[in-house]
Amino acid sequence: MGGTAKTLIIVGAIVALLCCGGAVGGGFWLFRTVQDATAGPRDAVTGYLDDANAGNYPAAYDRLCGALRNRVTEEQFAREWAAEPDKGSYRITNTSVRTSNGNSRAEVHVSWDSEAEVFQVVQEGDQWRVCS
Repeated sequence: MGGTAKTLIIVGAIVALLCCGGAVGGGFWLFRTVQDATAGPRDAVTGYLDDANAGNYPAAYDRLCGALRNRVTEEQFAREWAAEPDKGSYRITNTSVRTSNGNSRAEVHVSWDSEAEVFQVVQEGDQWRVCS
């Protein structure tokens, strides 16, 4: 093999290595971007469910969006939650966020052992709030 062939092989290997590194780095960046965008809505629903399940109804109520708090008093909210049967542990299975005309909304999918629910979450100021 001549010197030119060896040089081409070395250059080709370096280019392939850089492309693979770029693909891995780009994939990691994309993953982190999606994780960061969905963290707020996920955290809002997790905090809401954890507070409500622990019987900390005032804290759970504070996590509701303004429109929902205008329709339900804190006392009504606490009565409804206290009357709910315990669903057991939950896990968040999917989160999607969309922004339109400067308004951000999200859907957070939650699964329990025997059922699933989709929570609507809205951004009010710098806070994500449960709105369903």
